[in-house]
Amino acid sequence: MSAPRLAVSAPGADAAEIRRLAGVAQNHNIDALVVGSIRPGPPNSDDTYVMAAAGAVATCTRHLRIPVVLTLRGSAAPLRIAEDIGVLDAMSGGRLELILRIHSDEGWREDLAAILGAWTGWSLDDGRVMPVTPAPVQPSIPTWTIDAGSTLGTADPLTQGDSMMFLAWAHGTVVPDAAALQDIRRRRDAVGATTVVVDIGAVPTRYRDDVIAVLGTVVSPCLRCAPDELTILARDATDWLVRQTELHEPPLR
Repeated sequence: MSAPRLAVSAPGADAAEIRRLAGVAQNHNIDALVVGSIRPGPPNSDDTYVMAAAGAVATCTRHLRIPVVLTLRGSAAPLRIAEDIGVLDAMSGGRLELILRIHSDEGWREDLAAILGAWTGWSLDDGRVMPVTPAPVQPSIPTWTIDAGSTLGTADPLTQGDSMMFLAWAHGTVVPDAAALQDIRRRRDAVGATTVVVDIGAVPTRYRDDVIAVLGTVVSPCLRCAPDELTILARDATDWLVRQTELHEPPLR
C-alpha cells in the first residue's frame, strides 16, 4: 500500500457505468476505482447501492482495487454493511477498501467500531455475541475517513498509513503539461498521500474513456517517477498515447 497509486472516481454514475469504467480503468494502468461519492448529494450513493455496484466491479476485474465510500447512515443497517463487506472482500480476493464519511451524531462511531469488529463478535439483542460471516479475506481492510461535508480534499487513514488525496479533473481530454503534473505531485507530497483519486464525475460520459487513457498512460507514470525524470517521461508517454489513439485534437478544453 506504500507505493504511489492513482485511482478514478465517477460520483453519481450508475452501476452499469461503474462496471464499464472498471474494465477501462483496469486496462489503462489505473490502480483503483472508487465506488460511491465523498460529496453528499450525487445519485446512486446510498450504501446499499454502492455495495451492489462494487460487487459488479469485483466480478469483472482481476487486480483493480475497490474502495467504497460509505456513510453508515444509508438505507442499510450496520449489520447488513458488515455482512456485505465480508462478502465483497471474499468475492474480490481481498481487494476491498473503505472510505467512511464521518457524521457528527453520537452513534456513528459506535456503528463504525461495531462494523470493523463484526468478524470477532457482534452483540445480539439477547446478550449473545456471535461473529459475522463471512469474514474478509484481508486481515485488516484498508480504511480511511473523510468529513461528511467535504467536497474535495484528503481522507485520513483510520489507524496508520498515508492519506488519500482527491482532486477534480479539469483538463478535459487534454494531456496536462509538465507544470500541471508537477503541481499534482507537490500537492500529493504536501499531504503525504499515497493515493491520488481523480474525480471524473464532471467529464461527459462519452469522453471518460479518453480521460482514463490519459490518466493511466501519462499521469500515473509521472506520479511514480523520479522528479527529474518527469518532463521527459511526460513527453514520451504523451507521444505514445497520441500514436496509439485518436486523441489528436481533444474535443474538450
